[in-house]
Amino acid sequence: MANSDIDCVTNNDQHLMDMFRPFALKMESQSIPPVAVNLFKCYYSQLLYGSQGKLSDKEIHPVNSNEIPKLEDLSQYAEKGKENMSRLAIIKLNGGLGTTMGLEKAKSLIPVKDGHNFLDLILKQTRILRREHASPLPLLFMNSFRTHLDTMLAVSEFENPDGVPLAFVQHKYPKIRAADLKPAACPENPDLEWNPPGHGDIYLALITSGVLSRLLEKGYKYAFISNADNLGAIMDKRILGYMEDMGLTFLMEVTRRTPSDRKGGHLCRLLKNSRLALREIAQCPNNQMESFMDIEKYSFFNTNSIWLNLKALEQVFLEHKMIPLDLLINPKTMDPKNENTPKVFQLETAMGSAISAFEHADALQVPRTRFAPIKSTEDLLVVRSDYMRLTEMGTVEPIPGCYNLPPRVTLDPRYYKKIDSFEHRFPNGPPSLCECEALEVEGDVLFGRGVKIKGKAKITNTADTQGKIEDESVISSDMEI
Repeated sequence: MANSDIDCVTNNDQHLMDMFRPFALKMESQSIPPVAVNLFKCYYSQLLYGSQGKLSDKEIHPVNSNEIPKLEDLSQYAEKGKENMSRLAIIKLNGGLGTTMGLEKAKSLIPVKDGHNFLDLILKQTRILRREHASPLPLLFMNSFRTHLDTMLAVSEFENPDGVPLAFVQHKYPKIRAADLKPAACPENPDLEWNPPGHGDIYLALITSGVLSRLLEKGYKYAFISNADNLGAIMDKRILGYMEDMGLTFLMEVTRRTPSDRKGGHLCRLLKNSRLALREIAQCPNNQMESFMDIEKYSFFNTNSIWLNLKALEQVFLEHKMIPLDLLINPKTMDPKNENTPKVFQLETAMGSAISAFEHADALQVPRTRFAPIKSTEDLLVVRSDYMRLTEMGTVEPIPGCYNLPPRVTLDPRYYKKIDSFEHRFPNGPPSLCECEALEVEGDVLFGRGVKIKGKAKITNTADTQGKIEDESVISSDMEI
């Protein structure tokens, strides 16, 4: 189901009304805006009646390379971008707690490179861009209720022009008990009863917070939006100029899929109206997974960096009374860190699925350097290693002369998944990965100082006690310790 066809059961459905009433009361008690409550009701009705937004191969077709412009071909738009710089705002999606890595604070506070955390580098990037372009470039963070306080304490000395706020908080949705689709309850920790509704909430959060109105009132026309954990996503005047010159309302940055992106959302085109669309793996019918993960058939991966015409966003909202997005049903446990807690559903949306709701929307092929996210400790190891360097702009990029693709790192989740355990096993920093193609670690292994990995290597420790790789070791094949 494409998002322009989002289906809400009518308000006179008695069963829906009875089931939803406790959710409505719970959300109203938290002063969640009525429009957000109504949108959650729409998504809840889809869950209740089994309409889960599947998008089959019969409804879409792949996008060819020649259909999508490339960033390297847009140099002629740089001047126009420079002329429009004063009308651009930068927004960072900063709702993640980093629970995958065992964190209970904003993920953007993790030291990522040379002692700097994500927030340090984002602020550095923005200050440099402001100086280079003599432009105000307001920077806004979309925080979740879980990351807002930590983030604001960390960036309290940074200021925006024109009275533009430094942050706004996305809404929160009640978790749904999987057993009976009723509100999940956790009296001992009520915060666990709620989840951020995914980065697709940015559109409604911009509107209900008053931030969209403020930006439009002060003359801002465009926003560049990207994940806070993607240090490769930085403002590019060529893209801004292209947006302006082509009259685009929505532009999604995409890059070529690699084997590691097989499960990520891919770009496609809807057969019914030829609009571009984003299909996430949760929207794929189970019997079409092989096709979904065919990186030659569906070649482009959504980097979750978009460029948005703010006035067009307002118009889409007025037209639909919402921002139509595809529903993603995320099965979880009540406490993400405890698999023995009750099973719940989290209703979420993805920012990129809005592409098919906008007229004059397009995609842009960008180099992989603009997509450098850190989703796990495995990603963190690569970025901290000598495979990557920190640029003067505050981005990270591969060091020239290293292996031509980022090393594929697989770390035993029993010992490396959580950040504290990970740090303990690399007390002297990461091994050298510049000449590494793939590294797999199975078992509990402590890395010494100056270890170097070359080519493909698998390190195995089957003992019940921790094994150690000695200082200055060079590993270029499988080894057991």
